[in-house]
Amino acid sequence: MAGSIKIADKEAGDWKEHPRFAGVLMKNLLTAVDNPLANVNAVRVPPGRVIGLHLHGQQAETIYVIAGESVLNVAGVDLPFNAGQVAVVPGGVEHWLRNDSVETVELLTIFTPPL
Repeated sequence: MAGSIKIADKEAGDWKEHPRFAGVLMKNLLTAVDNPLANVNAVRVPPGRVIGLHLHGQQAETIYVIAGESVLNVAGVDLPFNAGQVAVVPGGVEHWLRNDSVETVELLTIFTPPL
């Protein structure tokens, strides 16, 4: 049983630029292969960068702010979103995140079901 457990380390491996959002970095930590019910990513949003307006058709996105201060916009409403806070964005709801601060924002994102 223990051989089937994957422990992911957000500090291990290479960060890659997000395929849709310039300057935003991400790392897949757990995929649907590891957990058929969810996938988990680490995300870095440098100062001045934006995860632009988007939605996920059927996936709920749970977002935990590891570090930094940002603005999360959900369905047109701006919300301060800072280290230690967590939010869930239901599937089909438009949202974006912006880093107006001078420090990098680090996020942990969990999609259920997996992307």
